[in-house]
Amino acid sequence: MESASTSPPATPRARRGRPPEKGLAERRRRQIVDAACVIFTERGYEAANISDVAKHAKVGQGTVYRYFDSKRELLDHVLDHCVERLITTVRAAATREKPRDAEEFATQLRAIARRLFTLIDEEPDLLKLVLVEAAAIDAELKARLLGLEATLSALMASYLEHGVRSGWLRPNLDTAAVAHGLNALVVPGFLLAMRGEATEEKRVRYIDTLVGFAVHGVGK
Repeated sequence: MESASTSPPATPRARRGRPPEKGLAERRRRQIVDAACVIFTERGYEAANISDVAKHAKVGQGTVYRYFDSKRELLDHVLDHCVERLITTVRAAATREKPRDAEEFATQLRAIARRLFTLIDEEPDLLKLVLVEAAAIDAELKARLLGLEATLSALMASYLEHGVRSGWLRPNLDTAAVAHGLNALVVPGFLLAMRGEATEEKRVRYIDTLVGFAVHGVGK
């Protein structure tokens, strides 16, 4: 009777094919999120489905589920993208130096307002997704949107506090309350643009009114 072989098992041969492409996973996730942003804004979150997203991203549905467990998780990432775009736009309009006087403060407010209008022109459905779609889905997303408003208000409050310290704003100014108020004044401009009614003349008049109210309302 022959004895059983004691030689070690053969090592599995490596599968041939292209090596994993560096950064492919991150690019694929970005590709899917970008597609979802388009589909959710065009059709609305409830009406859209994963197959729509996959088709727009030019991938299979299985690829979408490889990176995201559900449509709801995908919405979280889309909202993150939208929030990032808004905050980046506001930060880009502000110089690294804090304004030295009310005139520079007015200049920065104008720059922020113009950049926000430009963002709406470039991505007209983005704010609709943030302000309307996401807020209507569940309490968690509503809380995140409130967090976005708090972040933008904190950024504005830092400029107002600098103005108080520098002496060109009233010393007793409630910077937190004013910052929230200025954010609220921006919303009608967003709605004007979302309805397609923000002509250049209306934009200039709106920005002039907003800046005039902000500067003269909080100045000394």
